[in-house]
Amino acid sequence: MKQSITKAQLFFLIIKTQIGIGLLSLPSEMQHITKGDSWISVIVAGLVIQLVLVVYGKLLVKFPNETLSDITIRILGRYPGKAVNCVYYVFFVLIAAYATMLYVRLIKSWMLTLTPPWILFLLIIGTSLYLALDNLRVIARFFVLTSLLFIVLILISLLNFSNEVHLSYIMPVGQASVLTIFKGSERTFFAMLGFEITLYFFSQVDGGRKGIFGVISLANGFVTLFYAYFVFICLIGFSPKVLEQVNEPVLFLLKGLTYQLFDRLDLIFLTIWIIPMTATIVSYLCLAGKSLTAKQSSYRKLVWFSAGSVFAIGWYLSTLESTELVGKWFEYGYLIMIAAVPALLWFGSLLIKDGRGAEAT
Repeated sequence: MKQSITKAQLFFLIIKTQIGIGLLSLPSEMQHITKGDSWISVIVAGLVIQLVLVVYGKLLVKFPNETLSDITIRILGRYPGKAVNCVYYVFFVLIAAYATMLYVRLIKSWMLTLTPPWILFLLIIGTSLYLALDNLRVIARFFVLTSLLFIVLILISLLNFSNEVHLSYIMPVGQASVLTIFKGSERTFFAMLGFEITLYFFSQVDGGRKGIFGVISLANGFVTLFYAYFVFICLIGFSPKVLEQVNEPVLFLLKGLTYQLFDRLDLIFLTIWIIPMTATIVSYLCLAGKSLTAKQSSYRKLVWFSAGSVFAIGWYLSTLESTELVGKWFEYGYLIMIAAVPALLWFGSLLIKDGRGAEAT
């Protein structure tokens, strides 16, 4: 029996996968490019993602009961389709490993400086594995429950307005050129990735297909505004020169806040933030498993193997002095796997009248 989720659960699956570690350093990275107009670049990036989602919608509506793995086989044929699915599997494992490595580095630098990296890898991947082995409905329910923490994060961030803020730091609005704003949106685009889970979970939404694209668009809108808000408060909370020099400005923004009942709000924020970061790993372990099999028994074995691969690759990446080049290659890979390939499949589907495609032989 196919596991199913509600439209509301799909919404939370998307936002919990998209919102991750990228947000913490994004304001600093954007300051180097678009400066006070960084929040505009975030909105532009959201619009670009929406265009990609339109392509997804066109493709998925033509094959409403199939995941991307099924669609590749139907359009390309059995063996080419399976080859593409294998590439997707490797891609999802590598992304999970890279993300885990970034999480471990962040936790070591802010909280557990003396803890050996392999223990942090084991804790993050072990927790993610435990949840990823369960069925999709249980995972979705967990994501819905923990999404309430976003409200807590926003409430904590509001305390920043008790400090002195300067709207003059973002003035005049529109000072950056259109080309510069689009260049900044490219950086934001990669920080907001995770919406590709739509390609695998669309067919598992119950209650009919009507309205699903609206839910997906709403999720993208929420993530866009969430990112734009945190970028904005960093822009008005730090001077431009300071913002360029701070690695994780969202955390530094809260580090200086001290109250009678609460101290080091940055650590409280980060402790809560670990949950959505881990949720991202859970999602990619699920995607890795679903990219090659639809059977639950085979899926569980594949997730176990994927988790082991994520641990080994992530640990190796953590030993490198610089992962900037690796990050660049992942960005290029992302453009191909989540934008170019689905677009080509959509064009290919236009040649198919009955929605069946090339049958497996």
